[in-house]
Amino acid sequence: MKSIKLSVIIPTFNRAQFLSRSVNSILSQDIDDIEIIIVDDYKKDQTEEIKESFNHLSCVKVVKSWAHRPSGARNIGVKNALGQYISFLDDDDIYLPGRLNNMLTYIENESEKLSFVSSGRLFEVNDFQKVMLDDSQKYGVIKLSDVLDCNGIDIGFMMRREFFNQLDGFDENLSSLEDWDLILRSLMISDGYKIERLDYAVNFEVDRPRVSLTQEQSRNSLADKYLFKFGKKWYFENKFKGLCESGEFNIIYGVKYLLHSSSFYDLKSFVYYTIKTLKGV
Repeated sequence: MKSIKLSVIIPTFNRAQFLSRSVNSILSQDIDDIEIIIVDDYKKDQTEEIKESFNHLSCVKVVKSWAHRPSGARNIGVKNALGQYISFLDDDDIYLPGRLNNMLTYIENESEKLSFVSSGRLFEVNDFQKVMLDDSQKYGVIKLSDVLDCNGIDIGFMMRREFFNQLDGFDENLSSLEDWDLILRSLMISDGYKIERLDYAVNFEVDRPRVSLTQEQSRNSLADKYLFKFGKKWYFENKFKGLCESGEFNIIYGVKYLLHSSSFYDLKSFVYYTIKTLKGV
C-alpha cells in the first residue's frame, strides 16, 4: 500500500450536487499520493449515494458524521485521514490550479518551523461570472497579532496532521468560526505562512446556504474563551461585532460594548445599527 502524502477533507451537508466541482479541482492539482475524504454530515445517511458518484476514483473515501456541524465533520475527516499533511475544502468552493503543489512544497521545507501554510483567496459568483478580490489579505509570515481582529486565513490551509491532533482539532462547541479558533491556537505555538497567490475560490452565491452558520453565537463563545488571553478590549470588540451580526441590535448593549472597546470601527458600526434599529429597518 502506497503512503499518502496529503489528505483533503470535504464536509458536505445535503449538497452532493456540488461535490464533483470541488473534487475535480483537487484532482487537477496533479498530486499522486493524495486522498480525498468526503464527510457526509446530513441528518440522513447519504454516504452510499455519494460513494456511487465517485466509485471510479480510488483516492476518494466517503465517511459518515452525525455531528451536524462543520467542526465535528472536519474532525471526523481527519480521524479517517492517512496523509502526513491535511487540508480542507468546503463543498461549494474550489482550489485553483497549483494551490496544493505550492503549499505542499513550502510546508515540506518549513514544516518544523511553521504551524500552517496558506495562500490567497478570491470570491466568485455563478461559476466565475463575477470575481471579487480581497485586498486586505496579508502575505508572508503570519503571526498571532495578524489574525486577532479577523481571520485572514481560509479554511483550505495546510497543516501537519500530527500538529492538528496536538491541537485537539477543531473546537466542536463552536457552530462556526471554528477555523479562526484553530488558527488562533496554532499561532500561539508558532508562526504560519501565507503564499502570495490567489488560488482558493470561495463561492459567494447568496442563495446557497454555507456550511458555517450562527456566527454571532460563535463570536460570543470565542470572546468568552479568550477573555483572559487577549484582554477586555478584544473581548468587548467581539461582543459588539457579534451583536451587530445578530440581526437584533440592542442599543443598550451596544453602548456598553462600545465604551469598553474604544474602536473607531465599532463607533461607525454603532451609529449605523442604531439608526437602522430606530428606523425599524
